[in-house]
Amino acid sequence: MRVRRRAALVAALTVAGLVASFGCQGEDAQGGSTSGSSGVTIQVGNGVVDTVPSQRTTIGEPTALTAGERFSEENLRKVDEFVTQQMEEQDLPSVVVGVWAPGAGQYLTAEGKANLDTGEQRGLGQPFRIASITKTFTATAVLQLVDEGKLKTSDKLSKWYPDFPNAEKITIDDLLRMRSGIPDFTDEEFMKDWYAHPKADITARETIERSAKKVDQFKPPGQETVYTNTNYVLLQEIVRKVSGEPLGARIDEGILQPLGMEDSFYATDDGLPGTLHGYSWDPKRKEFQDKTVLNPAVPGGAGAMVSTLADLRPYAKALCEGDLLEPQTQKERLKSDAIEGDPPFVRYGQGLVFLGEWCGHNGTIFGFSTEMFYLPEEEAVILVDVNRLDLDDESKSTNIFLGVSKILFPEHVDW
Repeated sequence: MRVRRRAALVAALTVAGLVASFGCQGEDAQGGSTSGSSGVTIQVGNGVVDTVPSQRTTIGEPTALTAGERFSEENLRKVDEFVTQQMEEQDLPSVVVGVWAPGAGQYLTAEGKANLDTGEQRGLGQPFRIASITKTFTATAVLQLVDEGKLKTSDKLSKWYPDFPNAEKITIDDLLRMRSGIPDFTDEEFMKDWYAHPKADITARETIERSAKKVDQFKPPGQETVYTNTNYVLLQEIVRKVSGEPLGARIDEGILQPLGMEDSFYATDDGLPGTLHGYSWDPKRKEFQDKTVLNPAVPGGAGAMVSTLADLRPYAKALCEGDLLEPQTQKERLKSDAIEGDPPFVRYGQGLVFLGEWCGHNGTIFGFSTEMFYLPEEEAVILVDVNRLDLDDESKSTNIFLGVSKILFPEHVDW
């Protein structure tokens, strides 16, 4: 779940040619980096990434790779080297990467340790927290209610929350598209408290009330696209009120079961199944802290879900191709707006992040950082998960997605 204030969510990356090169590293977090290079700043979710302008705009269109070249031994060696470099530069306990392109090839790797205490190696099948990728599920559940005639995207928030600020003006569509003008509940104080007490009993009602109290920070809806987790906690509760079922049940019935995603679920318990652990670096103690166990009700519809590489692969395609919705609903979903302050290729739809041609989402939550993106032209999927996310909420997986996609699909990236 992207939960930290925008200005502080920094993942520094300079992508030049085929691999990333890094500026000087700070001393406050082991392996954490701050960029010393110039370039444009883009937002992914509400994390910020510094990149140099793409070759696409500086030296013309990159040469398209053939199917054989894309997954050639030489090119996959470059991916291996890049992933290893990222593990060293960012001091990642472990990483899994999956890339699939029908008719061209695939790439799968699991590196590092799933458990730092036992030394168990990371595996490809272990479930992990997918954080804000949950928003794609929540938005789909909302839009399925639209298809069922139980909800309209033009419905006002006041229908369910009449006393919430601007409720008469904010629509379901505004919530889905991050254009509600609602301030987030996750300020610095909240994040520090949750980090210190990850199992704290915090409800959706409490997080919604926390945002509602920030009356002076509200902006008119429909004017700017600003990433806010509160939007999706509100949508979680609206799904429950409209359907009479918890959001998790709707997701299971409408998405997980139809797609056969047997190892994915909307988490309601603090623990994580399996043997994979998530970690945060403590700069004061100079050691990793285990953040595997936390209360998923805190992010709720904005970041509670757990999944696997095998489950997310078909889901990414179904999500972006519209397999789960009526054609007109999917058409509206894909319409997107530029995120405030970012280059035009970084856009947000109805629960979807668009990075140029790539459709999907990413997410961060204490202990885990994840990317899920689909390239329609090649029907390709790239998935990345890292079992590290610190208090600063700086993504540890975004750099890996940007670099891997540039190596394997250079003609389809804007970075």
